[in-house]
Amino acid sequence: MRRRVIFSIASCAAILLLLSVASYAADKVGYINLQRLVNESDMGKAARSDIQKLRSEKEAVIRNKVQEINDLRELINKEGNTMDAAEKRDKEKALKRELKVYQRLVEDAREDISNEDQELVAIILQKADPVLKKVAEKQKYSIILKDPDAIGYLDPSADITDDVLKELNK
Repeated sequence: MRRRVIFSIASCAAILLLLSVASYAADKVGYINLQRLVNESDMGKAARSDIQKLRSEKEAVIRNKVQEINDLRELINKEGNTMDAAEKRDKEKALKRELKVYQRLVEDAREDISNEDQELVAIILQKADPVLKKVAEKQKYSIILKDPDAIGYLDPSADITDDVLKELNK
């Protein structure tokens, strides 16, 4: 008796699932490639340029710090034998401090660039949302996926990235 009830409930659930899937089969589904949207939009290209400028500035500061460290290391190696013990110890301590500063600079630069990148991507996606909705409504899509990688397969003809890019760049 109990098995029949469980079997009946499971059968009903399966039928309802099949019916709901069949009703969605008639709906038009599309997807957008967010990475392409960010990389190929005019806003995305400008943002990438800003990020590259920031990266170049950070790299210049880091290169200068590396040069300071190398100069100090070279001084210790060349003149370390002629320095008195206290002076040599002071130079070695200074070298260790400069190495810590360098490590902090590198970590801060990585973090700053990553944060800037995330902020710019968020701004682009926020501005793209209304455009995406407009394109979806115009082309009568019921569902637009923003992460096509979460699905096993999507027909390339369902990709509306180009249409959204055209509207976004207007």
